[in-house]
Amino acid sequence: MTPADTSPPTLAALEQVLRDRWGYPAFRPSQIPVVMSGAQGGDTLAILPTGGGKSICYQIPGLVRGGICLVVSPLVALMADQVQGLRARGIAAEALTAGLRQDEAERILDNARFGPGGFLFVAPERLSQPTFKSACQAMDVRTIAVDEAHCVSQWGHAFRADYLEVGQIRSWHPKASWIALTATATEQVADDIERLLGMTRPSRLRVGMRRPNLAFSVHDVPDRHAAVIDWGHRTTGSAILYVRSRREAEAMAAMLQAHGFTAAPYHAGMSRSDRNDHQEQWIAGKLRILACTTAFGMGIDKADVRHIAHAHIPESPEGYIQEAGRAGRDGQKAEAMVFVDARAVEEAADQVLRQWPSHDTVRGVLQSLANQLAMAQGAVMEAPEEVWIAPMAKKAGAPIQQVRKSLDLMARAGWIELHPVGPSTQMRWIQDPDSLAQHPIDAGSDGRMLRALLSRHGKEKRRLWTLDAASVFAEAGCSEKAGWEHLKRLSELALVAMALPTQRAAVQFTAARPAAGTARLPDNILDDRKRDAQERWEFMKDYLHTEGCRAQFLEGLFDQEIAAPCGICDRCSPSQPPTEGDIEAWIGDGISSIELQRLVPIMHREDVRSVLEMWRAQGRVTWKDGMVFKVAQPS
Repeated sequence: MTPADTSPPTLAALEQVLRDRWGYPAFRPSQIPVVMSGAQGGDTLAILPTGGGKSICYQIPGLVRGGICLVVSPLVALMADQVQGLRARGIAAEALTAGLRQDEAERILDNARFGPGGFLFVAPERLSQPTFKSACQAMDVRTIAVDEAHCVSQWGHAFRADYLEVGQIRSWHPKASWIALTATATEQVADDIERLLGMTRPSRLRVGMRRPNLAFSVHDVPDRHAAVIDWGHRTTGSAILYVRSRREAEAMAAMLQAHGFTAAPYHAGMSRSDRNDHQEQWIAGKLRILACTTAFGMGIDKADVRHIAHAHIPESPEGYIQEAGRAGRDGQKAEAMVFVDARAVEEAADQVLRQWPSHDTVRGVLQSLANQLAMAQGAVMEAPEEVWIAPMAKKAGAPIQQVRKSLDLMARAGWIELHPVGPSTQMRWIQDPDSLAQHPIDAGSDGRMLRALLSRHGKEKRRLWTLDAASVFAEAGCSEKAGWEHLKRLSELALVAMALPTQRAAVQFTAARPAAGTARLPDNILDDRKRDAQERWEFMKDYLHTEGCRAQFLEGLFDQEIAAPCGICDRCSPSQPPTEGDIEAWIGDGISSIELQRLVPIMHREDVRSVLEMWRAQGRVTWKDGMVFKVAQPS
C-alpha cells in the first residue's frame, strides 16, 4: 500500500507497511483495533499501558492516509526520538520545538504547507501562535495524533492548560482522522478527552494495564535512605529511583555514589546538557540507577529496566502506574516498589495540600504578575511577555509550586494564555556592574566568570539580558558544567540574578486584566480540582494498606474488568522471614555484620536481629571485630 491509496486499508495491507518500513512481522494484538480505526478515518481514543507501542498506532495510519500527520506532544525528547526514527525509515518528519531559530521554524512550516506530506510534531503551546495557526490551516492535514491526551482533561492527573488549544484544530481540518493516546484514563477522563477534542462517535479502545511480569510491592521501613541502599545492593540491572524533589534527587544520587553505585540525578533544575548526558549514560548502561523527579521517564525508550522504586508516596494512581510501567517492557521479570517510613504519609499529605493555592494566593499571584508586567487594571497585551517565577512567588508570599499552579488555573479559567518560553537563560545585574570591576571576589574561576560577564554584558545596567553561555564560558576558560556552577555561586553572592527557561513563564492576558482584589476562579477550576486531587491521594493511601492483590486494586480505579489476582505482588506472594536454617547457613564460618545485613531484606531485619540476640544469650553466636561467628556446641 502507498500513501496515495484511497480504498479502506485491510489489516494485511497495514501489516505489509509494518514489515516494509518498520521490520516487524506483525502488530501486537492490542495495536490492531487502534491502527485499523485510525487508518480507516475514524476518531479513536486509545488507552494503552506504558510501553504498549503507542507510536505505531498513529504512525502507520498517518503514513497510509498521506498528507500531513500532525502530532501534538508535550515531550521534546520524544519528538526528537520519533523524528529520528521516522527519518531512518525514509519517512519525512519535522518537529517544531521552542529552541528553533525563526528562519528554521519558517522552513519547517513552508515544507509542511507545500511539500509532499509527512509527520509534523508540535508542542501544544505552539497551537496558540498566530503564525502557526495560519500556516497549519493551509496544510493538507489528514491525521491528527494527540499524545498524552489525558493532559486535556481537568480531571486528568497531569492537566495542562495549553492542551485546551488542541480542540480548535478540528475547525481547521474537519475531515481529518483523530487518534488520541494515553496510558491512563478513568471513564470520567476518557469522556472529557472525547468531548474536548470534539470526537464524533469515537472508537474507545482500552487495553488492560496488567503486566504479568511486573510485581508491585510496598515496604514499611524504619529509614527510607537505608532501604534505598539495601535495595541497590539486592538488585541488579537498570533501575529508576523516584523522589519528591530536586534536592532529594541530588542527595540520593550522592548517597548511592558514596556506596559504590553508578548513579546520577535527573531533574528539571539541571541544565539540558547535564540531563541529556545522564539520560544517555543510563540508557547505554554506563549508569545503573537514576535518582529522579517525575521530570524523567516520559517517552524514554528503554525496555530492560528491571526495577522502579519510589522513595516517596506517589500522589496519584495514574502517575504511579505510568512511572511503575517503565519497568519490564521487554517482558522479563521486573518490580515496582514503594518505601514507606513513619514520616512518608505525613509528608505526602502535606505535599498534596501545599501544591494547591487558596483563592487569596491566586489573587496575590495575579497582582504580582501584573506588577512584573507593569500592567494596570483593565490594560490589554498585544503579545506574550516572559516573567520570572521566583520574584512573583516572593511578592505573593507563596511557594513556587503554588505560583505555577495559579498560572495554570488562570489559563484554565481563560484569564491568560501560556506560551512557549525561549530556550535561553535570562540575567540581570543585582549590583551596579561598574562597581563590580573592583569586587573583592577571588581571582580564581569565579572571578574569571565575573570578569567574563562584565566583558560581555557590563553595559546592560538595569535591563534584562540574554546570556550568551558558550561565549561567556569560553572567555572564562571553563567547561559548560563548571560554568553553570560558577554562575550559581555568583547568584548566591547576590551579584547577578538569573532565570533558566524552567524558572520563567511566557504569559499574555486574553482580555483586559482583571482586578486582583476581587478576581475569583470558578469553583470547578480550583475547588473541585483540589477535592479531586485529595481523593486521588486517599486512593494511594488505601493502596499502601490494601490486604488484597495490588494489581487488582490499581485496576479498580480505571473501571476495568478485574482480572484474577496477579500472583506475584507482595500480597499474593508475601516474602517469608528467613528461617533459623537460613541464618545459620549465612553465618557459615563467620560473616561480617555488614554483609549479613545486605543478605537480609530490610523488612525482616528485626526478625533476624531477634534470633541473633537470642542465640548470643544462649551462647550459640558471638561478635568480634564486626564479625558474627557460630560458637561450637558441646556434643
